[in-house]
Amino acid sequence: MGLSEALDPARVLRMGLLTLLGIVAIFLELTPLGLSATDRPSPDLLLCVIAYWSIRRPGSAPAVLIFALGLMRDLLTDVPVGAGVLSLLLVSEVLKLRRRAFARSGFALEWVAIAIAAIASTALHWILVVLMLAQPPYLLDLFNQSIYTMMAYPLLALFLRWGLRVSWKRMEVA
Repeated sequence: MGLSEALDPARVLRMGLLTLLGIVAIFLELTPLGLSATDRPSPDLLLCVIAYWSIRRPGSAPAVLIFALGLMRDLLTDVPVGAGVLSLLLVSEVLKLRRRAFARSGFALEWVAIAIAAIASTALHWILVVLMLAQPPYLLDLFNQSIYTMMAYPLLALFLRWGLRVSWKRMEVA
């Protein structure tokens, strides 16, 4: 990528929008939905935003921006620093590689891929916590979070597609 492409005003604007959406997703995740031990975990909205953006606008989702958003979330939550960053970067890069297949197929394949990514991301978090000899979260809670993330993705995709008009970039799909 050349300097002129990196400084393209439209790309910079899309990166700014991704940053803003990522920060909003982080703070929505941090908002307490309840205070009892039986309350449901919130979906991984940052993963949903990063996944959608990596598929639709991969040129506007550089690894350094995803790293910064993941690090911000890791520092604000009780996730070991680096665990969330690693999973977001892995999910983003794998989805960027598969974006053409998603563009040719229907939304169902994309949704299945996001479901697998959500499960893999939470499994990676759990494994990293165990390896750090810390008290890992309950697997049932992580599974529930993955389910909620899967359910949140289509709603977020609808909002981004029809509300903010973030769709496929033709030259990146061909």
